Amino acid sequence: MLSNTPVSDCGSCSLGIASQGRCRLTPTTRESGATICAQGERPRTVYFVKEGFVALSAVSPRGSELLLSLRGPSSLLCTEAMQAEPSPFEVRALSRVKICGIGGDALSQWVGPDKGAARVVLDLLLTESRQQRDEVNWRQGDCLSRVARFALAHARFLADRPNAVRKQVVARLLGMRPETLSRCLTKLEKDGVVDASRGVKVLDQRRLAALAMEDNAA
Repeated sequence: MLSNTPVSDCGSCSLGIASQGRCRLTPTTRESGATICAQGERPRTVYFVKEGFVALSAVSPRGSELLLSLRGPSSLLCTEAMQAEPSPFEVRALSRVKICGIGGDALSQWVGPDKGAARVVLDLLLTESRQQRDEVNWRQGDCLSRVARFALAHARFLADRPNAVRKQVVARLLGMRPETLSRCLTKLEKDGVVDASRGVKVLDQRRLAALAMEDNAA
């Protein structure tokens, strides 16, 4: 649920409480319209929203909007900084926002050592969050690009365990009928991009990647 209540007191802030009066986050203010992080940028700082609202948006390589969502107080932004990954979103202030920032490495150290329970669980949660975000993207674009993205992302799994996932399940995941999936695989095979005779084996990764970036309406 989107929070509207500003975090005005460090004593009532969950991060402040966890810090036991020694919070490592640095407060700052961004004006409405300011870009906090660009899509594709590798952020170095994780931000905690204290007051105001930001928009998370993502566009395809062709410029069409894929996602737009809102975040308010108590939201944690740019967590990609903890794993040195590019941001899938542009993060932009919709109003004057008060945010607190901490370097991704510093936050990782604060959470705990690499093999500590808290750090391991956090890394698993961040990975799961990324996977859930990617799975939403399976239904974006035309049918051929959806199949290409899935095959590209799961190439090793599909090649090594061809019978592990039935076509009906993959088709549902991609938001299409099984026969549509079959037609797409047939086209990719005829074009020399994949070998679908037993499972799906990628033959031309560059062409598959180009198809995966297509975003025509299905």
